[in-house]
Amino acid sequence: MGGSFLRRELRELLPAWAYFFITFNIVAFSRALMLRQYGIDISTFVRATVGSFLAAKVILIVGVLPFMRPFRPIPIIYNVLWKTGIYWIVAFLVQVLDQAVRLLLRHEPLRNVLNELVQAGFWAVQIWLALLLLAFVLFRELILVLGPERAKEILLGIRPSAAGHAG
Repeated sequence: MGGSFLRRELRELLPAWAYFFITFNIVAFSRALMLRQYGIDISTFVRATVGSFLAAKVILIVGVLPFMRPFRPIPIIYNVLWKTGIYWIVAFLVQVLDQAVRLLLRHEPLRNVLNELVQAGFWAVQIWLALLLLAFVLFRELILVLGPERAKEILLGIRPSAAGHAG
């Protein structure tokens, strides 16, 4: 029983984690490149990787809450925009909390969190995050409406009947 639960959890988590792993590392890498021109070197891979796992898990947890599907399935735009907004708010709060914890660990005042919120780099990441969440939710909603087999056929050209036959 424990093995099947773990397999199901991993099967649900893996696509979201893979998406956020790739996209968060691209954003982190581009941010590091931008900061490097000012002589600022930042570590990005570990933070982006941990963030991708947290984002995927939060999306799975928040996604099953009753208020996450307040609209009819079709048209999907309402659910896409609603979920994107909710996920972005949660991600924003997690980032602010992360910043606050890091400041507390360095024994700095919490008011310094406000300094982070007015930085252009912080808002550039927020814009990227909102767009990445929008793309993720849009594809996820399309797959829910179309079904996984039809989505594979449309996106990848893999037909259910052709998948099992070796030509």
